[in-house]
Order: sequence, then C-alpha cells, then structure tokens
Amino acid sequence: MPFSDMSAVASRLLLGLTLALGAGATACGGEDDGPSCTVGSPQFQSDLYFGRNRVGGEPVSEAEFQAFVDASVTPRFQDGLTVYDAYGQYQLESGEVVQERTKVMVLLHDGSAARSADIDTIREEYKSQFRQESVLRIDSQPCVAF
Repeated sequence: MPFSDMSAVASRLLLGLTLALGAGATACGGEDDGPSCTVGSPQFQSDLYFGRNRVGGEPVSEAEFQAFVDASVTPRFQDGLTVYDAYGQYQLESGEVVQERTKVMVLLHDGSAARSADIDTIREEYKSQFRQESVLRIDSQPCVAF
C-alpha cells in the first residue's frame, strides 16, 4: 500500500527503531559495561532484510529463497536461524521507492569477526545471485534464554 507522506513514515520508523533499540539496551544493561542479563545470557543478533523484487524479472520465489538459505546460510549457521515474511519499501539509488515482499532472517551468534564476515558474505551472495542493491543488516546484543 503506497504511502503519501514519506517523511512522516520515515519519522515514525525512526522513532520506532529508537524506542525498540533503547528498550533492548535497558533490558540488557548499559552500553559502557556491556549487557547484564537477569535472564539468559548476552549474545549477538543480526537481522538481515532480503528484498524479493528483481529488476527486469520475477520476484525471488519461495523455492529460490529456500535454496539460497540451504546453500549459503545453513552451512555457516548450523545451530539454527529464524526466517519470517515481511513487507517493506526501499529507496533505490535512482530515487525510486520500491515496495516489496521481504524475508527477514534472525541470526544469533558469538559476535566474533568470523561470524560478522560470514554474515557479510551471505549478504554479498544474495545481492549477486538475485541482482539486489543491498541487504539491510541490523545488529544488536540481546539477552537470550532457551
């Protein structure tokens, strides 16, 4: 559904992210001394947003996305991951606003340089394979209990 006032939408999105990130920092502890969890233990979380539209082609199908997860993600994150459907929009470098179906992937990890490199490799492989300008990455440090 198109939005008529993009600046208002952007402002609300920024406010929502600020509140969500602020609440997460409060729940796990201050920034200076690292997280202090009352339940669970601190881990790193990376959320990746994969747009499914392709320039000049059909959107990335469910089967194509699952094949990408099987080949590019699962070997790097064998302990598990979560994927869910979303709907978002993105402004291309050209200035055009594209609205599209999106897959959001949640990865929990140790925060090491090797894990970060794995995540960036996944992003680059998706962009290359499906002709994407970007894959959004959001990192946080939540308290996690299983």
